Amino acid sequence: MLACTLPSDTPVTLGLAAPSETALIEEVAATLAGHPAVSDHRRFVHAVLERQKENPPLLGNGVALPHARTPAVKEIVFAAARCAEPVLFGETPVRLVFLFGVPPHRIAEYLAMTAFLARRLRDPAVLQALLDAPDEASFRQHLQGS
Repeated sequence: MLACTLPSDTPVTLGLAAPSETALIEEVAATLAGHPAVSDHRRFVHAVLERQKENPPLLGNGVALPHARTPAVKEIVFAAARCAEPVLFGETPVRLVFLFGVPPHRIAEYLAMTAFLARRLRDPAVLQALLDAPDEASFRQHLQGS
């Protein structure tokens, strides 16, 4: 089985408060500003927001996977966030956000990562543990399954 190993520099933000889907995505993306793999942060965020307009990737159970396949990132970048209160993505309330930036040459790896996440997040116990995690280390542990 694939493992989802979060690099130590992967931002995890707990307790985010945002008034809208767009604001939430912008806040999560802001945690990747200055990341060495993000060559054009503004273009990256724009690409994610444009992708959201086409077909927002929602897993259900309050989980969203906003992402963009874009040359604005040199390697896969990933950020995770938990909202203090649900934020509407369309008409769907979301509490957990897993944001990806994917360069065109890393699509297969991205698909493997999202498949792993989807499998993990289908487990109600994992979902509840992520919602209840008291700190970033605990959140990472539950997400990775270690």
